[in-house]
Amino acid sequence: MIEENTVELVEILFKISRRMKQEMSYTNDLIHLSVLQIQTLILLSQNIKISMSDIADHFRMELSSATSLLNKLYDMKLVERNTDQDDRRLVLITLTNEGKTLLKQAVCERRKKIEKFLSYLSKNEKTDLLDILKMLDIRLNKKYEK
Repeated sequence: MIEENTVELVEILFKISRRMKQEMSYTNDLIHLSVLQIQTLILLSQNIKISMSDIADHFRMELSSATSLLNKLYDMKLVERNTDQDDRRLVLITLTNEGKTLLKQAVCERRKKIEKFLSYLSKNEKTDLLDILKMLDIRLNKKYEK
């Protein structure tokens, strides 16, 4: 039997997640980026060489969906495609300078939005939340390392 507080936790986590996702969409006068597009730019910024299939695997999506996602970023001139010199069949995706600049702005904006969410908590509540999230992160990492 599921504990009553577990059901309530699941519901509130989904509710907060939806609210944060709405707030975390990045927009400015020139460009509209989804959370997934920003996460893709972050992934690209952390990897020197990454293929379309690596991106699909990372986000657990079909290759066709990853291609569509990258095509949009390519059309916005945020990423570029390069052929691997060792394997000409392999297309590697990298950030453009525009992509790096936009990502830096988006990360800063994201931090501000998260700080706004956290501003509703007291210092002690933030400490408690941080402790709980760290504990969950450690336990999840142990589970997925096996």
